[in-house]
Amino acid sequence: MRLKFPLLLLFIYPLCFIANAQQVPSRIAFANMDLRLTSDAIRDIQADVDALTRSEKYFQKKLERVDMYMPIIERIFQEEGLPEDFKYLVIQESALVSDAVSSSNAVGFWQFKEISGLENNLRIDRYVDERMNIVSSSRAAANYLKSHNEYFDNWAYALIAYQRGRGGAMDVVDESNFGKDKLKITSETYWYLKKYLAHKVAFENVLGTSKTPYYLKEVSSKKSDNLKTIAKQEEVPYELLVEYNKWLKRSKIPEDKEYTIVVPLSNLEKITKLQNQKEAELDHLPGDINDKEQQKFPLVDHYPSKSDRSIPHKVEINGLDGIYAPAGYTVQKLAEVAGIEQYKFRKFNDLKIREELTTGRIYYLRRKRNRAKFYYHTVTESETMWDISQKYGVKLKKLYRKNRMEPPAQPRVGRVLWLRQNRPANVEIEYRTAPKVEKDEPKQQEVIETVINEQQPDTIHNNHDSSKNTINPIHGKLKDSIVISSSDSLISETLSDSNSTEVDTVLIEEKTEDIDSTEVEVGKNIIEESSKEEDIEFENENESVQADLMEYTIRKGDTFFSIANRFNMKISNLLSVNELNIRDTLSIGQIIKVNKVEYFENPSKEESQTDDEAMKNSVSEAADQSNDSKAIEHKVESGDTMYALARKYNVSLKDIMEWNNKNDYTLKEGELILIKQK
Repeated sequence: MRLKFPLLLLFIYPLCFIANAQQVPSRIAFANMDLRLTSDAIRDIQADVDALTRSEKYFQKKLERVDMYMPIIERIFQEEGLPEDFKYLVIQESALVSDAVSSSNAVGFWQFKEISGLENNLRIDRYVDERMNIVSSSRAAANYLKSHNEYFDNWAYALIAYQRGRGGAMDVVDESNFGKDKLKITSETYWYLKKYLAHKVAFENVLGTSKTPYYLKEVSSKKSDNLKTIAKQEEVPYELLVEYNKWLKRSKIPEDKEYTIVVPLSNLEKITKLQNQKEAELDHLPGDINDKEQQKFPLVDHYPSKSDRSIPHKVEINGLDGIYAPAGYTVQKLAEVAGIEQYKFRKFNDLKIREELTTGRIYYLRRKRNRAKFYYHTVTESETMWDISQKYGVKLKKLYRKNRMEPPAQPRVGRVLWLRQNRPANVEIEYRTAPKVEKDEPKQQEVIETVINEQQPDTIHNNHDSSKNTINPIHGKLKDSIVISSSDSLISETLSDSNSTEVDTVLIEEKTEDIDSTEVEVGKNIIEESSKEEDIEFENENESVQADLMEYTIRKGDTFFSIANRFNMKISNLLSVNELNIRDTLSIGQIIKVNKVEYFENPSKEESQTDDEAMKNSVSEAADQSNDSKAIEHKVESGDTMYALARKYNVSLKDIMEWNNKNDYTLKEGELILIKQK
């Protein structure tokens, strides 16, 4: 027994100093991309890593918070099909502090501004701010990043666009790298990407090593739920539950949709029970193995007959356009016949630069899918990852990612590969007896059978009876290791604003560790309280706290942002009082309600007023109600640029972008640009 304490110290000390040992490598794998760093880039990133890890106490405090929230983020990213590497971005954005606010008013875990949050389906009003909800905001961030990648086909550029917007990112990226999976990182690379890589390097090897203050349980809201009821049900202090659910501004939970409440648990018995439930759930993982039906893949329509295989043939493979490769054809020659560029042909089929065709194979003429129709595949003799990728029409890099493998590694015979979802880290690799391979021609579409239960647009249906097929479920095990502790901290964070090209510095005061799990002093400002808070109803939830309103007629160039700014309203309030959605289109002549201002004169319908006259009158309308500064609206003319406007009015580009809620520098002739004169 005497040896235990010294041995424990030997174990703890390496963990304490591991952060300081992080060195930036010359190559970093990121989202199935190969990032190659120059020496000057390594120097820049290493400086950031050293800054992040300089204070062991502060680094450990941040790591505890990261380890507490990360399982939730990883699950959501897996469900949304976003590369897991993006989980380090939330550390860069907010350090996992739910109510972090930047100097440009970006809020929450993922630092959404109000308008970008609304555009990504987050509810933001006087009852709820989902930017501070870890589940809602992480899902919104995943969808936002995926939308950028659909344009760039480059996850590194999608990450830059998260901070600059798509138009802003175009100013700092190289269009020739669209679709590339290799990227050179230099000292000239946009700072936000380098800062992200520093966070990835600093935290990647230490995730899961800290003593988290709580284990976070997710609870879905039900009708008439409120935090006090949930606190009693889960046997946690009410004030502690409030502290971890700052997104909810009242105790009662709205009923417009299902929300996720985070419940911090410190009771080891409860945590163990919850972990056991999750382990039991993994005994019934999604989908089944169906070797018999999977042998029928790939499914090919119009496969050429034996007498007609000396020339290329356009076919359909797994529902995608494809082409048959006869003897004597090179990649270049077959691509020409197909009518596409050689580099695209190679990309669609994951062919390396010097890799040539295999006679008799079918090659894709369109991008393969991100996942297959089947859930799993058992590797057969001599089968490679590329073979399996082509067999099911799944992108090779996605297949590697789903199975937590790195190219050029190849799976052993009998390994069960995941085809639709990423294999969770706590599910062990499974091996089965490999099925015998039937070597005959590709099967036609009509023989395929439905193998998944969920309804999807690209699911192929048939009338065969699948009850006779041999189906074996996959089983997995959870590794349970939970340690509970408590601590406190005051954190000075540098946060990046998702819609700004500069860095915002905010002070984040951590309060969660001040609340003991068994004895809690009620805080004064934890939540808006009343003597009967549980009875507060969300009547008229869609209405804001209304000031006197008046009618305003939409003019050319008006946007939700410019109108809200002009009449000193929040965008969410403007939308609420007019029962509008952020995606609705404003029409010239449309009448909406706005805050009443004494000096404003709304032109009557009888008045015939030119756009130029309207612009002159609008100068007085744009006065800022919050201070004594003046504001004008500039009508964009041919040749105007954002830079020219900034110089003309002696303001910064960043100010113009923020005042007009712009994500890029694009201007349209006739557009109204708000300028606040300082």
